[in-house]
Amino acid sequence: MPAPFVPKKVEDIIYYYYAKLVIAPSAGLQRNYGFIIDTYKRLKSGDIEMSHYDREIQRVAETPNECAFCGSRARKCQPVHVVPKSLGIPPGMHNLVIACEDCAKSKQDKDLIYWWCEELGKPRDEVPRVPLGLYLKIAYEMNKVNFSLKKKCNGLAEVFRHING
Repeated sequence: MPAPFVPKKVEDIIYYYYAKLVIAPSAGLQRNYGFIIDTYKRLKSGDIEMSHYDREIQRVAETPNECAFCGSRARKCQPVHVVPKSLGIPPGMHNLVIACEDCAKSKQDKDLIYWWCEELGKPRDEVPRVPLGLYLKIAYEMNKVNFSLKKKCNGLAEVFRHING
């Protein structure tokens, strides 16, 4: 959960988890909350921006037989939508990862955070980097076009609540 001073708005939740997931681990500072909060503040102020989808798409292309969720290597991997198609996300590579048969069958068209945390019972902080990076970028874009970045949001599981309605 974000620090108490992080506002409970869609944009803030996305920025906080992006700083925690992408920026801090890449610098070897997963547990350095001062660095995470500094990065969050820099995102919020516009000093830095979230990266484009290229990084995640390149990672998917480099590991065609590796499940983006469990990390297993399998011959029968298939593309899976990170964000459910039912949310009206425009089709494209930015919303696809490769998954083994078991993960693909389990996830289906479910929300990534719900599936990972509620159905699999895994900690939110352990959602794999590539799927979560895509999830956060899509959430930001969809909320931006729906003018809902400033709407109330109690956590990561709610970042798509204002989409399509």
